[in-house]
Amino acid sequence: MNKREKMGKFCEEVRKLSIEIMGAITESLGLGRDYLSSRMDENGTQVMAVNCYPPCPGPEKALGLPPHSDYSCITILLQNLAGLKIFDPMAHGGSGRWVVVPQVTGVLKVHIGDHVEVLSNGLYKSVVHKVTLNEEKTRISLASLHSLDMNDKMSVPCELVNDENPVRYKESSFKDFLDFLVKNDISQGDRFIDTLRIKD
Repeated sequence: MNKREKMGKFCEEVRKLSIEIMGAITESLGLGRDYLSSRMDENGTQVMAVNCYPPCPGPEKALGLPPHSDYSCITILLQNLAGLKIFDPMAHGGSGRWVVVPQVTGVLKVHIGDHVEVLSNGLYKSVVHKVTLNEEKTRISLASLHSLDMNDKMSVPCELVNDENPVRYKESSFKDFLDFLVKNDISQGDRFIDTLRIKD
């Protein structure tokens, strides 16, 4: 099997895994395992991003990727070195702190994306993360983002709405997110999910 075939096989298997993980998430919300399966399997979107971060002599002065959350249901990540940091908003009495995600060889990391935050009406929160650089080694990551079709809008299911839990998010699609990217600078901290939250 050549490298192209191996990459194709990896994409195929990680897509199957994403459907399994999303089934567990929707089941945990009381929606059943198959709530999104057809919208993510035959009709869904998978975006593969291969990132290469060369050694940086002053890693504390640069960022590989600024803080952001992924506009997907989930992101499945494989990396060769530590460098991923996630923001823990509950640390330090609610002021938050950045936590390094430890590197374990061969382990896949799974991030909750903005689409799941909307789907769950805020019960799940999308993971704010950033990438730091290494002074001596090249870091390579493969990120597989999984979501609905480009124009398919994610919304809060009626099963998760009642008098105590009103709808807290506007519906949106991946295309809406791309339109947001054109008009906003995520390197300055602009997050699409913030535009979807319905104010009390």
